[in-house]
Amino acid sequence: MNKLRLSLLICMLIIGLLFIFINPIQNAIIAHLSNQLNTTDYSTKDIEKNNKADADFEFEDVQSLSIAEVLKAQTKANKMPVIGSIAVPSVNMQLPIVKGVGNVALAVGAGTMKPNQKLGQGNYALAGHYFEEKDILFSPLYKASIGDTIYLTDLTNIYEYKLTIKKIIAATDVYVIDDIPNKTALTLITCADKGTKRLAIQADFVEQYPFDEAPAKLSKTF
Repeated sequence: MNKLRLSLLICMLIIGLLFIFINPIQNAIIAHLSNQLNTTDYSTKDIEKNNKADADFEFEDVQSLSIAEVLKAQTKANKMPVIGSIAVPSVNMQLPIVKGVGNVALAVGAGTMKPNQKLGQGNYALAGHYFEEKDILFSPLYKASIGDTIYLTDLTNIYEYKLTIKKIIAATDVYVIDDIPNKTALTLITCADKGTKRLAIQADFVEQYPFDEAPAKLSKTF
């Protein structure tokens, strides 16, 4: 009986330790994968190939990120369809842009929300996960302010946007990612109020320039 009780106590201790450390482990893996998949390790040919890859665009099916999805993303890191990178220098955020909004894609970066969207055209929409009080994935966007600069790149060009709208919207307000007549914009979406609502950030297009001719201020960004 004493051995049985000891075994039960050990099992309970192990389970308790897992609950304590599983979130830090998960967050550390996410941060590592995001850094690993930033476009510094890709070529323009890689980006072109990944743009043609199949992807999941069913945003309604996106689930809360689990350690299982994070570990799955880790095993598929070298096959992830990375098509660019997004940076918000004011909140120290830089993430790979991955085609689609599948759970694995959103475990590592910003996912494209529409199948045929193109950088620098229409309303380019990206989604990402949010973790309270963590500086991973789209969490830093909660610290972003009106007027902040947001950069996107596909290694051919850099696209500069200025943050103009930051608001909480209903989860059903999917119209925010629709194209806006005669306007080039960027929309970023993440969770709010424990997933019942969304944080929507919209930014106006400012200009684009060749990647190889990026201003000196971007030397440490991409």
